[in-house]
Amino acid sequence: MSYIKQILNYFFKHDVSEDLKSRVYDRLIHSQKDDKLDEVLKQLWDETESNQSVNWENAYSEVESVIHKDDKIRPFKPWKYWIKVASVWFIPFVMLCLSGYFYFSGSKVENVKIPSVSYVQHYAGLGEREQVVLPDGSMVWLNSGSTLLYPSTFMSSERSVYLMGEGFFDVAKDSVHPFVVNTRFLKMQVLGTTFNISAYPEDIQVKTTLETGALKVNLQNDTTKYYYLKPNSQLVYTPSTNKVEHFRVKASDYSDWRMGGLFFNNIDFEQAMKILERTYGVKIHIRTSVYNNQKIYVHYNKNESLENVFHILKIMIPELEYKLSGNIIYIE
Repeated sequence: MSYIKQILNYFFKHDVSEDLKSRVYDRLIHSQKDDKLDEVLKQLWDETESNQSVNWENAYSEVESVIHKDDKIRPFKPWKYWIKVASVWFIPFVMLCLSGYFYFSGSKVENVKIPSVSYVQHYAGLGEREQVVLPDGSMVWLNSGSTLLYPSTFMSSERSVYLMGEGFFDVAKDSVHPFVVNTRFLKMQVLGTTFNISAYPEDIQVKTTLETGALKVNLQNDTTKYYYLKPNSQLVYTPSTNKVEHFRVKASDYSDWRMGGLFFNNIDFEQAMKILERTYGVKIHIRTSVYNNQKIYVHYNKNESLENVFHILKIMIPELEYKLSGNIIYIE
């Protein structure tokens, strides 16, 4: 099992004291910057990347040894190094490191205790779609293989949530408390609107598409530059090139998945297969490179069967050879 999955196993699947949890949640809600702890977490992550034998006990020891060198360490804002973690488990990783920090430091957050606040993790499994009602009444639809992390009560000036995967947001209006969606690369802020965001860790692009209202977007690695979206506009960010693109689109096409639809807008064949894997909870093996340059543009009917999906693909690509065997598909 990988180091990140060991951490995930420990923090989310083992018993953790309520006191320790409350310290973590308090700091996530009332976060401030701490360069010293940033340095500790960066060192931990760098060592983890180069040493697969590192385990969570050593991680705790490392945090403890550095923290005790300075009794005046301030509260810490985790976003700086969350961005560096190229894994679907980056939020659990930082939460565990925070847990160790708060446990060993025993520091308080401005003498504010919020025992009733906890963080909720909602996961939509492969082949599933989930609907979530947030504490402020906002509605979120999660696509297959997506995770949403949010507080049980919004206590700060911003209503912040964290998304890994794809979600459609129908945000309750509140002009005093902006609603913020954090992903690995993009941060989106609204007051009351509907929009879709696709930010799967394994995808080469992040896309946010606005249906109604207004949306402000900035890159996590450049908080000084903002992009403003109007209805039926889409922002596409490519992390590998740091490129930002804008498109005019029919926004409802990109959220049709909520009702069981499937929309491929001129995407690579391999990317289309990844979407099918998530949507139907199957595994697709591509045994040839002849489709590397193939683009797919098709809008399927709602709740189309996997057999019909491939039947239509076969019509579009006559040379396509495939075999369906239970939950496994082979493409020759």
